[in-house]
Formats: sequence, C-alpha cells, structure tokens
Amino acid sequence: MIQSSLQGSYALPTFFDLFAVFLFAFSGSIKAIDKEYDFIGIFIIAMVTSTGGSLIRDTLLQHGTPSPLLDYRYLLCVFVAGIVAMFLYKYHKHFNFLINIIDAISLGMYAVFGTQKALFLGLSIFSAFIIGFINAIGGGMLRDILMKEESHFFKAGQFYAVNSIVAITIFLILGIGMKLHAETSATIAIVVATLLRYLAVKFDLRTVAIKKWYSK
Repeated sequence: MIQSSLQGSYALPTFFDLFAVFLFAFSGSIKAIDKEYDFIGIFIIAMVTSTGGSLIRDTLLQHGTPSPLLDYRYLLCVFVAGIVAMFLYKYHKHFNFLINIIDAISLGMYAVFGTQKALFLGLSIFSAFIIGFINAIGGGMLRDILMKEESHFFKAGQFYAVNSIVAITIFLILGIGMKLHAETSATIAIVVATLLRYLAVKFDLRTVAIKKWYSK
C-alpha cells in the first residue's frame, strides 16, 4: 500500500461550504419540483443532493459522525433552500449562472478536501483518490438513484466528473510528489478544475462514448 503525507492542511472555507450546500439543495429542490414531488420529497432530494457526498465520505472513512450532521447550519441551509425553491420555482432559471459558478468551484474544492481527509486518516493515495472523487460527485449520484434517472456522470457529455479527477491528480502531484504546502496545492488544483469547467461550458468540451470508437 502506498501511503504519503501532506505538508500542512487545506481548510474548507465554512462560509463557502454552507453557501454551496444551499445552492446544491436549491438545485435539487428544483429538480424534485419538476418531477412533481411533494414537500417531503423535495426536502429529501435537497438533503441528498447537497450533503450526499460528505455523508458517503464520512461513512466510508468510519471516522465519527458525518460532518453535515454535527453542525445544524447545514441542515438549516437545506431547509431554507427547499422553502426558497418552492416559492421561487418559476424564477429559478435566473439563478442558473450563479449555481454553475459555485458548482464549478465546489467540485474541485470537495474533491480536494475529501482526498486530504482520507490521506490524514492513513489511507493510500489510491484510496484517497476514490474518496475525493466520491466526495465531489456522491450527492448528484444519490439524487439520480433516488429519482430513478440514469446518472449523467456515467454518460458521454460535457466535462464534469473529469474536473474532479483533474483536481485530485494535481493536488496529489503537487502535495505528495512535489511536497508543496497543502493549501497551495489545493488552491492550484481548484483553480485549474474551475477553469476547465468554465472552458467545458464555453466551448462544449465533451467526453466521447467508447462505443463510438468502433463506429468510425
């Protein structure tokens, strides 16, 4: 098993974390409303979408109570987001740009934070990679499973899950390989992942379905 240590640590900004949870819960609520769910379904989907990645991460790591359950502010953000979504549903398209921006930043941020937490608990870099990836996309995957939809993470399309893989790879190379401080490594990884997501949206950068390789 390959184990390595980081120099220092990266602290996830609490305000941004709570704001990201609110917006993910809002987007999950909108999707639930589109599916004609009642208020119970809306709040469940909001909860899963916004905190699912963290819940899966901490459950797999078996290191205490999952963080979203320790701080009431996370659940409060989910509750408020669900209420706001129900009242502002017909205006939700006006918030798409903001949600996309926060989504782009938080994707790399959660990927890096999950990877770091796994490394601190003594997991190998390969295991930490998996934990970081799950932390980044776990909420969206759980949402799709509960809503019986084929997850877009598995299909060819605009770079999304790829961005979290890039963020984790850069973080590990800089933090483990080059021994840069974790804060510096994380910042660079998040900026690159965010820029990649922006370019993917702007220029419609996409992955390709493997089956298409054989149809040429």
